[in-house]
Amino acid sequence: MLALAYFFIDLCVLRRKPQDLPASPALFGIVLGVALLGGLLLSVTAGASLVTGLGQTLLDLLLMLGVLHLALKALNKQARYLQAATALVGADVVIGLVALLPVSLVRPVVVGAEPGSDMLIAGLLFLALVAWSVLVVGHILRHTFDLTLAQGVVIAIAFDVGNYFVISALTQGAA
Repeated sequence: MLALAYFFIDLCVLRRKPQDLPASPALFGIVLGVALLGGLLLSVTAGASLVTGLGQTLLDLLLMLGVLHLALKALNKQARYLQAATALVGADVVIGLVALLPVSLVRPVVVGAEPGSDMLIAGLLFLALVAWSVLVVGHILRHTFDLTLAQGVVIAIAFDVGNYFVISALTQGAA
């Protein structure tokens, strides 16, 4: 199990490729389960309720995996789905666990008070994590779809923006 954790860390520092993973439904299921727990932990740490966190995590996974499936099917590369999906979800887990640090630094700001240095550090760390996440997803997409890294990064940014709007629209008012 530790070897898998190291694999996903190596993937997130761009030393491994999604095709280095075994195409294993069992591994995909384990990674999905860990992603669900990690997403819940991150949501609760950010102050969301369990129900909201579960809904947002499931919706995020569904959108990511659904778009991946449709894109691979459209390009007749369905055989790459299991490895690419496992890589995307596993990388998301690693980055999500690292995101616990800046999320835990954020405390509610009293109305009229200046944000503290913790809030500034958290914001900068979170911004760096978003950039890292886009780079990692671009790396995975590069190998999955035979693209350049720049093309993968542009697709990752477009997906993140679209994902944000879809999840916001569907969870509007849910708290």
